Amino acid sequence: ADSPKMSADDVKGASSSKGERPPRLYVKGAFVTFRRSNANQRNHCAILQIDGVNNKEDLDFYLGKRVAYIYKAKRARGKHSRVKKESGKQTSRFRVIWGKIQRAHGNNGLVRSAFQKNLPARALGGSVRIMLYPSRI
Repeated sequence: ADSPKMSADDVKGASSSKGERPPRLYVKGAFVTFRRSNANQRNHCAILQIDGVNNKEDLDFYLGKRVAYIYKAKRARGKHSRVKKESGKQTSRFRVIWGKIQRAHGNNGLVRSAFQKNLPARALGGSVRIMLYPSRI
């Protein structure tokens, strides 16, 4: 029952050996489809599959977590990207649409999520990142 206490040095040394990547702070997922019926499709509700989640009980941890759909645009947007010091040009073409996991969808581990802007149709089958915050523990 008693676990040894770890100091800040132990935690720092555990993951910062040379050449090792920092821990991934998100879980991979896939954008499966929009919520729909036979006749209608509801674009404001996206259905996601989270890696390693196969039933309703496992996905309880992910309810309320933030979701990021990252895509690459044609041009860098001046407001949200880094600027190169020597040339003064925008460098980042990556953009993000943020969302939140709302509830379960069925019993097989799918979740419903709402994004700030509806996901584009070209995102179908694409990957999303499920962030491990905010925490409900």
